[in-house]
Amino acid sequence: MNDETTILLAKEGHPEAFRALYDRNRENVFRLAIRYVRSPQDAEDVMQETFIKAFKGIGRFDFRAGSSFAAWLGTICVHAAIEHLRRNRRRRGEVRLSLGDLPQEPASAAPSPERTAIARRSLSDVELAYRRLTPSQQVIFDLRHRQHLEIKEIAVRMDCSESNVKTQLGRSVAKLRKFLEPLWGLQ
Repeated sequence: MNDETTILLAKEGHPEAFRALYDRNRENVFRLAIRYVRSPQDAEDVMQETFIKAFKGIGRFDFRAGSSFAAWLGTICVHAAIEHLRRNRRRRGEVRLSLGDLPQEPASAAPSPERTAIARRSLSDVELAYRRLTPSQQVIFDLRHRQHLEIKEIAVRMDCSESNVKTQLGRSVAKLRKFLEPLWGLQ
């Protein structure tokens, strides 16, 4: 069932149509909400408020006006996020928000070419620094920071003491920092 048919059925009050619109759009609405409120719990609240307002006002949506349902829903979401942020600030006694405080259009999820190039260069720098570690330091560093194992688990796997693991991790981080700081201007 396409959006037009689903919207027409929703306007007539069919619960299955409301559910279909929710299922199709909830992830995008959540992503948009979290972009503004920065908290998964708050984003859930904003998403819920967005769908409540959308379903109450679905009779006003006109797909022939050139706007997509997703865009219309996105507008409702942005306004719900602003209201949410205003309520939270008032509770804390902070300054009020205006529409000008938020980006006019959501930022693209895709990184810019410049960010992509910087990320590639940074990964290359980290890989080069990583290769300067001793083999055992590489393994211990990998187990801790890439596989997220606890110190105790690493010690068992490496057949060494926990203090040795901690020492090797400390040395690894120091070597990486010593190599990367001058490259990244972090001194």
